[in-house]
Amino acid sequence: MNLRRSAHLFFTSLTRVVHRHGFGVQSPWAYELIRDVLFEQLSYYAYTDQHLTTPLERQLYRIRNHFSRQPLIIIDDKGEASLLQYEELMTHVSPDTILVVEHTHNENANLWNHIVADPRAIITFDMGHRGLVTFDPKRIKQNYLL
Repeated sequence: MNLRRSAHLFFTSLTRVVHRHGFGVQSPWAYELIRDVLFEQLSYYAYTDQHLTTPLERQLYRIRNHFSRQPLIIIDDKGEASLLQYEELMTHVSPDTILVVEHTHNENANLWNHIVADPRAIITFDMGHRGLVTFDPKRIKQNYLL
């Protein structure tokens, strides 16, 4: 790993420390989502039943469980295919749709930057490896670095 990449990762992790556990987040809805869903430390009842072993699998399960009554779409493709999938999704998106984007800082970094800049994506949660997007126009546009 080169020195420039190491420095970037170090400064990115410093900016994430503040909001990692919901500290500094003013919205009660976003605070609850960060604390109780995205970075929950307690064990869920279904982790062993569903054979969820990695933290990423468990986090995705908690997201699905929390948004069980809303349409949840996951973009797991990489590169240009993910950008095309996102543009196709935007033709059918509703205000209660939740989007999860995988590999946001590797193969899908361009897609994630496009989503954050998109005025239709209202609230984005950047977790480093995964991103979560809401499209509710009643809320104020915001990007959380977690």
